[in-house]
Amino acid sequence: MKSLSHTLLLLGILVCAPALAAAAGDKGRITGSVTSLGGHPLRDAVVRIVREVEEGEFFTLIRSDSRGFFKSALLAPGIYHLQVSRQGYEPVATTRFAVDEDRSIALDIALREWVHAISREDDARNWNPGTVLRGTSEGRLIFRSASGTRPEIAAAGAESFTRSGAMSIASGAPAGTRGFLLRPHTSQSGVSSNFALTEPLGSRSRIILSGQMDVGDGSFWRMRNTYQYRPDGGHDYRASVGYGRIAGPYPSSGSISCSDVPAPSGLETFDVSVEGSTKFLDLVAVKYGVDYTRLYYGEDTHFLHPSIEIVLTPAEGWSLRTSLASRRPSATNTLVLPEGETIDLSEPTLITMVGDRVSMSQVRHSEFAARKAVAADTAVEIALYSDYVRGPGIPLMVTEIVPGAAARKHLIEMNDDHSSQRGVRVTLDHKVLESLRGSVAYIYGEARSVAEGGAPGSVAFLKQDPAAFLRQRFEHSLTGRVDVTLPVTLTGLMTTVRWDSGSPLTALDWFSDRMDIGTRSVNFEIRQPVPRLPGSSGRWEILLDFRNVLNQGIQVLPSDQGELVLNRNPRSLRYGLNYRFN
Repeated sequence: MKSLSHTLLLLGILVCAPALAAAAGDKGRITGSVTSLGGHPLRDAVVRIVREVEEGEFFTLIRSDSRGFFKSALLAPGIYHLQVSRQGYEPVATTRFAVDEDRSIALDIALREWVHAISREDDARNWNPGTVLRGTSEGRLIFRSASGTRPEIAAAGAESFTRSGAMSIASGAPAGTRGFLLRPHTSQSGVSSNFALTEPLGSRSRIILSGQMDVGDGSFWRMRNTYQYRPDGGHDYRASVGYGRIAGPYPSSGSISCSDVPAPSGLETFDVSVEGSTKFLDLVAVKYGVDYTRLYYGEDTHFLHPSIEIVLTPAEGWSLRTSLASRRPSATNTLVLPEGETIDLSEPTLITMVGDRVSMSQVRHSEFAARKAVAADTAVEIALYSDYVRGPGIPLMVTEIVPGAAARKHLIEMNDDHSSQRGVRVTLDHKVLESLRGSVAYIYGEARSVAEGGAPGSVAFLKQDPAAFLRQRFEHSLTGRVDVTLPVTLTGLMTTVRWDSGSPLTALDWFSDRMDIGTRSVNFEIRQPVPRLPGSSGRWEILLDFRNVLNQGIQVLPSDQGELVLNRNPRSLRYGLNYRFN
């Protein structure tokens, strides 16, 4: 009898499933995002979805989440428009558009702060200025057809993916550090460029062709082809294959002894990765993936990098996050597409090439963090982290100063280092205005530094056994950052000031330092958008990046013949261009 009931239940499900699928297939959906004019996501914006019917209108209300995204329930086909509002911003209403069967409409809504509304300039991302009449009593924009005919139905965004691309070109290297390559860090050899091109294969899938290239004392290039499938807003899957080559040997000043054995002509890299993300309602979000890297430089070396990130939102304003990763995103290895999605071009394996010697390292980063929104524009995060380093890690730059002789630069590797660093990070983020943000981060963690009384005496001794002169100890670090966008020119100015209690030779909480600041320093970054020309499909942006302006974070050690100056992040200037188009 029990098996009979199970059989009947199964038959009932099989009979009802086609009907339910057909019913769902008869409906559509509206998704999108709400941002400020500066592109920052706005949470808790009220999105009123209005459907026009013969008897009048009826509507439903939804709110944007912490990332500014919103998604409606399944909607019956028909003519709709949106009314979007948020406290402190000028409400807007979109033109009418059609929702078809089994289609998703994606709309990006940009709101303007009331303080900026005096200019009364229309945002071309939302509407056609020729079809707008201004309402003086309600303080909102009412859309009408200027010609008296029915307004155009919004076709833009009917497909989830569109053709787009981004490119960045940056130049500049610290003085005296040429002659080596460090990936995935900023180019130390001359000019570094990144690019990404996307081509939709349908409404739910696309191909992303991305790559990186360095040109200067040596050359490096890498290409990656990625297939992305996004069945809905809660799921995203990617599979990619990449190949790269580093020409060698890199010229060197002899800072690291080279073998007499002839070196191979270059290093080849091959990478395969699979990753996905799943979101369960607004409660749990999971990202997971596996990277397999093969490197060939005379012999094969293989690395396997698993990764996972789980974000739990147990209550409004609270989020808990735990993660394990080897791929470290940084500002110099990411691109932002026109629709706002970030493409990560970084590699999970750290590669250093000096002369004919290649070193490879793997860093496994684990972290647990709790974040609480204490106010509408203020959040506090506490994180515990741990980094396990397998390999020499990042090399140390040493300047040898001998009276009466020119200063010489040396690169010292830490030899094979199976060490771990752990610590705690407390971050406070606050948005004063939409165009003015600030943050303060305190870190108490382990780092390598020179032991007391452990001066090596000469570069030769330091090269021979660097671990003998170093020790692991806890350091304090405090970082303050102010990011402002000028309202008229849209110039982005970011100032970062970092203070360390000592002179650590390894970075504290390296994975959170996406700007690659590393040591005690004062840094300035300027981004200036170039006005878009009429008829152009893209936008240019000028970049100026001043690192360690005061040349801080230097440790001077006495040597037998003079001094040894240790500095991981010397003064430098990067400049370049960014370009995005769709």
